Amino acid sequence: MRMLSTDTRRRLEEIIDRLGSGESVSLEERIQLKKYSTHIPFIAGKVAQAHRRREAL
Repeated sequence: MRMLSTDTRRRLEEIIDRLGSGESVSLEERIQLKKYSTHIPFIAGKVAQAHRRREAL
């Protein structure tokens, strides 16, 4: 399993929070999420939760 630096983890969590709340997320940020979620299951789970949270709004 890959390890994330603190800065990278915080940046990804901020993007995931915006995604879950329905705020705008740029294409570049979505590409970053996809890249990390492919290799890190924790990020993939957080992205899935954000999608479910957005759908519930």
